[in-house]
Amino acid sequence: MSAIYSAKRWVMSPVITRRRSRAEDVDPTLQRMLAALDYRPSARRFVNKMIRNPDLLVDVELRAGAVAVDVGAYRGRWTEKLLGHVGPSSDVVVHAFEPMPGPRTHFTRLLAGDSRVHLHPYGLAGRDFNASMTAAGPGSSLFVDRAAATAVGSNEVELRDVSAVLDELGVDRVDVIAINIEGGEFELLDRMYATKWLRRTGTVFVQFHEFAPSAYRGIRRCRRQLSKTHDLAWRYPWVWERWDPR
Repeated sequence: MSAIYSAKRWVMSPVITRRRSRAEDVDPTLQRMLAALDYRPSARRFVNKMIRNPDLLVDVELRAGAVAVDVGAYRGRWTEKLLGHVGPSSDVVVHAFEPMPGPRTHFTRLLAGDSRVHLHPYGLAGRDFNASMTAAGPGSSLFVDRAAATAVGSNEVELRDVSAVLDELGVDRVDVIAINIEGGEFELLDRMYATKWLRRTGTVFVQFHEFAPSAYRGIRRCRRQLSKTHDLAWRYPWVWERWDPR
């Protein structure tokens, strides 16, 4: 976790406490999302939008045979929502990537038997490497200290080069991608831009994480890269944003 972010959280702790007290009326699932995002105003606006439009993160029109990619699939909630949105008759193909074994077990239970879904037991990144990932539920990350209050151990995980994996899978175009990888999104998007995969990608849903090293430079760089081929549809800063292809 970056020193700047840690210092900011310390300074902001009284404000975060007040925000928490004003969010007690929220559904427990959304409450956890707000907590992970320090109850920031943009997170509350996002949650309110989600209440009005539960399909906010899957509201896309997909062609026949479309390919969807779920990066940081966790327990499969985004994939489940997408399949519910497109319906059981859709022939969409979903490639989901989750390096942590516990969440993969839940994912398999949730979506077992759906032949459209392919769960891969590794994460996507800008290169191939193995690393120790701090286990912290949906906030599991390479960039969270093992001594953090939310940490419950760590796992050795495999991360693979996004470009090489998509080529290996025989993917020609990604129609929609959801990226929620707790700080790894900057390297991933850099690689997709460098290998011209952003040009071959439709709608991008991405959650940028402020605690990652060099996050402020990274978010400016990734937004510049995305803007060369995509238009911003909506943004809730440091929560989620959506970019649609031109």
